[in-house]
Amino acid sequence: MKLFVLSAILFAAVTIACHAASIADADGIGGDWTGESICTVHPSPCHDEHVIYHITEPDSAGKLQIRADKIVDGKPESMGTLDCTFDRQHSSIACPINQGVWEFAVAGSNMTGTLKHPDGTVFRKVSVHKQG
Repeated sequence: MKLFVLSAILFAAVTIACHAASIADADGIGGDWTGESICTVHPSPCHDEHVIYHITEPDSAGKLQIRADKIVDGKPESMGTLDCTFDRQHSSIACPINQGVWEFAVAGSNMTGTLKHPDGTVFRKVSVHKQG
């Protein structure tokens, strides 16, 4: 019985430590993130892209910006800047736009996300990795 209680306490401590580390890692989300943005609706005018996201650190209210570039002929081409909110508790970012919402989940140096249209259709899937 003592071994079971000790195991349960150890498991709880490790779980809490891992969750805290995930949130702490997310506090350092500012920087350059690179990866792929893949179209999920076919046919459409959408094209798969290699992307670079330049992300600012969230302020005390969780506000941040993502300046997005796509790589065309080996050079970055600006796609604009998103105004976003970082949810520290869930390590997530939401960026509402006229065409829907960009949503990202941050896990250490990896981030995955989607662009969803207002009707819920997933239009893009993103997978990026923090540089540096």
